Amino acid sequence: MEHDKRCSGFFSGFILGGIVGAIAAFVLSQKSGRDTLKAKMKDIITQARESIREAIEEGREAAVRKEAELRDDQEK
Repeated sequence: MEHDKRCSGFFSGFILGGIVGAIAAFVLSQKSGRDTLKAKMKDIITQARESIREAIEEGREAAVRKEAELRDDQEK
């Protein structure tokens, strides 16, 4: 009889542990692959936009400097 109680307790603990583990895995799991992919794409697009803005600004600054050089050369 004591053996039955121990087995019963073991299986009850096993089932309860499985349920708690499944709930913990569900709550702590990562986002779905689609959500993760969307987030990565959003980051890539944001970085690309920033890089393009910086390149445009650098191009404008270079054009202004070159224009100033050409004007100085014409005045001489």
